[in-house]
Amino acid sequence: MTTTIKAEYEIDLALHKKDFKVNKIQDFCPLCHSSIKPVYRYASVDNRGLQAVFECPKENCQKLFIAYYRTSTADERSQVEIEYYYSSSEPIRVKEKVFSETIANISAQFCEVYNEARIAEQRRLKNIYGPGFRRAIEFLIKDYLIHEKKDEKEEIENKSLLDCVEQYIDDPRIKECAKMAAWLSDGESHYYRKWGDKDLNDLKVIIDLTVNWIESESLAKK
Repeated sequence: MTTTIKAEYEIDLALHKKDFKVNKIQDFCPLCHSSIKPVYRYASVDNRGLQAVFECPKENCQKLFIAYYRTSTADERSQVEIEYYYSSSEPIRVKEKVFSETIANISAQFCEVYNEARIAEQRRLKNIYGPGFRRAIEFLIKDYLIHEKKDEKEEIENKSLLDCVEQYIDDPRIKECAKMAAWLSDGESHYYRKWGDKDLNDLKVIIDLTVNWIESESLAKK
């Protein structure tokens, strides 16, 4: 929703203030992750864009953060002239994904690596988090198989991820999801992605499905 932010700008060493049109005001706190109506404190404009300082109004937070806006021309969909588009906020406190006790017992390493990849993703380190999610799914599947087939631990450790999926997974639901996860994640560790029409959001959905089926099967066995 288009709105305005009053910001300082400099002309000939003199400071001026005026309202600048922006496409939105962030409605969540990047530190406490609450839905909020942030309190405006200060903003400035220079050749890098617009930077606005806000305060979280939540009593248990009240931290300051900076919202960054990039320059823009017009919103072609609405034909409303907008000067700046929201880009990102800093600092951020990454909210880790909490996995069930069942999954943590099967593969604590998967939980750790997945959340490290999640941190890289939220910090927009796009060349890092793809291979991170790929490493996470390998830990999940191999640790699950070792948990189920302890006598074949060494063979499982030394085989490729896809070979492990094909040869050792019996449950058809887990096998299908794990196979897709292996295919999609394989492209994240190579020079180019093999699956041009799929992205990391697809991979994360498949990882979630794999986690769910593994957890369901483990609980059913108990």
